[in-house]
Amino acid sequence: MQIQSKLYNTERNFFVGREKELELVQEHAAGHSDCQWLHIYGQSGIGKSTLLQQFMAELEDGGFYFLDGSKTIRTKEDVLVQLAIQLRNAGEIDMIEHDQGEIVNRMIRKSNHTGCHIVLILDTFENWRSVEEWLPHWLGQFDETVRIITAGRHPLTGGWLRSGWASFIHTLSLASLTPTDVDQYARKRGIASSETKSQLFHFSRGIPLAMTLVAEMMLKGNQYKPLARVEQNQLISVLMEELVDGLEAPVRRLLEAASVFWRFNEERLAAILNDEIDHESFRSLIKMPFIILKEDGWMLHDAVRSWALEDMMLRKPQTYEQMRRKALKQIRLEERTNPLIRQKLHLDKMSLHENPLVRNICFTAHLDNVEVRGCQEIDLPKIESLYLGYHHFVLPEASGDILMVRLIRPIWEVDPSSFITIWQEDELVAFFGKIPLHADMLKVLETDPVLHPFLNGWKPVPNAYLICFVGLEPELAAKTQTYIINTLINHFSFSEWLFDFTCLKEWFPVLELCGFEAAPWSQSKTQSGTEFRGFILDLTKEDYLTKLDRLLSSNSIGETLTEAPSTFDINELKTLMKGFSKFPVNPELCEHYIRLFPRRVTLDLSTDNLGEYIQKDIIDGVNQLIGGDDMDATFGKILKYAFIQGIRPHELVAKKINLSLSTYYRYLNKALERIYQVLAQN
Repeated sequence: MQIQSKLYNTERNFFVGREKELELVQEHAAGHSDCQWLHIYGQSGIGKSTLLQQFMAELEDGGFYFLDGSKTIRTKEDVLVQLAIQLRNAGEIDMIEHDQGEIVNRMIRKSNHTGCHIVLILDTFENWRSVEEWLPHWLGQFDETVRIITAGRHPLTGGWLRSGWASFIHTLSLASLTPTDVDQYARKRGIASSETKSQLFHFSRGIPLAMTLVAEMMLKGNQYKPLARVEQNQLISVLMEELVDGLEAPVRRLLEAASVFWRFNEERLAAILNDEIDHESFRSLIKMPFIILKEDGWMLHDAVRSWALEDMMLRKPQTYEQMRRKALKQIRLEERTNPLIRQKLHLDKMSLHENPLVRNICFTAHLDNVEVRGCQEIDLPKIESLYLGYHHFVLPEASGDILMVRLIRPIWEVDPSSFITIWQEDELVAFFGKIPLHADMLKVLETDPVLHPFLNGWKPVPNAYLICFVGLEPELAAKTQTYIINTLINHFSFSEWLFDFTCLKEWFPVLELCGFEAAPWSQSKTQSGTEFRGFILDLTKEDYLTKLDRLLSSNSIGETLTEAPSTFDINELKTLMKGFSKFPVNPELCEHYIRLFPRRVTLDLSTDNLGEYIQKDIIDGVNQLIGGDDMDATFGKILKYAFIQGIRPHELVAKKINLSLSTYYRYLNKALERIYQVLAQN
């Protein structure tokens, strides 16, 4: 049995509670509910994905399509590819290259053939923002028997409800488990005493993630002191510190390495630890209750990952930085080795960027229990207050200036979608504006003199937006600012031009770092003397995340990592190394080597001795590796035996170096990358 199957079986064996919720999901999927769309929501760690997994495991006919929002949903193609793969696995022809209409038709024909209606399950729904304009229209292509189930952190609001689907949606809020549920879970885990069961509920408060972490500690025999009520993130911190205390050193090292990656597997952890992974330790890691199993690897639960990263950066900042660089190097190697998965690796790579801003934009901090909503008229006084309060907090010298606050209501009256509000536990804590620059809006904007330089210098173009309003509770600024950047980027989709106009000086360098270009012609001052500056972002040729990654990668990564260029093809070098013995008799092979390493052959060599010179050049590079540290020495020996001496089969080379065959093949690509780096240096 595969590890994946064993893990799923373990999760099912320990599943408790949720009887009413599970029954509701089953009734909905069976078509016995009035609504077509069931949305399940709840805070991080509350068990949304576990509920879906339990439901799918109990479906006898397996007639459902599961779409995972944690697997990079940026365009509609990301959704269609997941569907096409599931259709292929169900025996249909390969649909990867087909359009959305044909994929829908094939799903409908398959449904008619089996006599079962279509059930679409969409998990991690907060990550579907980038396709929120397309998704409701696409779902409308199915007939009325389709059943949709979504799960995410927040209720459906804003764009999801503007498409006419509102009357077809039923929502289900997941609450914490009851004391009876926790007691049942304790019995399943072998926790017998009533006092310990009581402590389990007291510490976890019925939050499934916390419950599993506490149970792990209890099973390890740790003792607990009374703990007052804490918020979930504080609870996670306390629980993780206790749990890590009981881990064996190899497992703890793997946990640290796993926290550096967004998604991890055994090969990636080995790459940043510079060592072969002990399989038993890896199995111990992935059995941890906070490890989430995905098709393409494992992930730490986001709350646990956040804690583990912060803990390592505080205790061992140099270790973290070394791991981050090695992890980025590994992701780039995967990207070069298989260019077809470049898009899939985009988020993995961004989460490892040298610049902390980029890492924060992608995956680190976020507010708990937060949701994004459209702006209602009743919200306008609050966002006006947030705007002025935040600006006066950041710029106390402008405390008497009303800035552009009087524009907020007229802008909303022309287009209410111009403002996005951010709520925490039903309290409006932040907002920002993304204002469409169409003719009617320009008439409103010209009523404020501070915008005149911009309006006089701006040539109207389609799909352009002005970003000049932001406000947040000052005491939440540290966390909220990062969340706003995340939310802004989600709303950059489908924009072609963005113009940021701000008086917040701390944002000036941030905007340029993020790819905006300064627009000095738009610089202006209010009547009270507060200075505003403008910055323009051109997205007509590439989407924002691609642009951001390209700009910041070229500025920072090349300074910290010795990497092969993006055009490097590891298979090209492998072909040359396989032909090592043929260089003296194969001029085309020599020319290929010179093209790949033009600076290596600088002598006026005749055709007769060129091949021998290249052979010696390669041998010198390999010997340089052999004379290096332990890892380079291993790589050098692999190259020497496999290519220079041509020992075959590869099993003999692995045995000669005392490596398992799987490790040998993993090291083979790394050895080729290292010899490329050596040969490309001079």
